[in-house]
Amino acid sequence: MKKFFIGFSIIALLGILTACPVSSSYPLGKKGAVALNPRLLGTWVSDQEDIEANQISITKGTEKNTYNLHVDVKGSMFMGDGEDFLAWVAEIKEMKFLVLQQLVDGQATETYYVYHFNLLKDNSLVSNDITLKVLGTDAITSIDAYREEVSASMEMEGFLASEINWTKQ
Repeated sequence: MKKFFIGFSIIALLGILTACPVSSSYPLGKKGAVALNPRLLGTWVSDQEDIEANQISITKGTEKNTYNLHVDVKGSMFMGDGEDFLAWVAEIKEMKFLVLQQLVDGQATETYYVYHFNLLKDNSLVSNDITLKVLGTDAITSIDAYREEVSASMEMEGFLASEINWTKQ
């Protein structure tokens, strides 16, 4: 029993240490379905280590209820194909998620990333990677299937991972 617990603990720790944003060929929500939140606009910085970005700029997008997100300063864990993304908010069970669609040479790709976020009253922001706990990325076969997987996963321990604290410049 002790060996099982130690093995399980090591696997859980590795999962936490190597958490990265969920990448998929489907977005978590429909583009523009959630109203634009002007509090997201601006330049956000984080001095944390081993993260995807240390500074991002978010401006209003050209499409309804979208944002342009540019990675100004890459972090050591940056994995995107470029620094520019089209972004929008998706909501599930009152939780808010920022969906990022990768742009390469100004063209939208079918690669999407998602982060949970929480805007705090002091005008700071906390973001987290999410962990798909039921069927994992195999469940992402459509927007609706992705949402179902996230909805079920949010009920499980460890759904939110890799907390990043941001301040607005």
